[in-house]
Amino acid sequence: MITVYFITILVLTTNTNPEGWLQWTKPYTSKVECELVIINEKNQLADGVKLYLGNKFVRAKKFECMTHDEAVKRNTALGH
Repeated sequence: MITVYFITILVLTTNTNPEGWLQWTKPYTSKVECELVIINEKNQLADGVKLYLGNKFVRAKKFECMTHDEAVKRNTALGH
């Protein structure tokens, strides 16, 4: 089985449950490749989240590469 990683951003919003992990849809088969994209495109990624969330966006707190299951577990722990 191939493990795929996604750019995943912990965002702070004005929602009732203010923190959550937002995951990009493009998969990477290498965690290192995914992390290099974050290093090279961090500002563009943050701008994309800001555009997506609009007025609810406060800030991007953390950028990581993780599997879908990892993101689900972390969001569940945050009450989502």
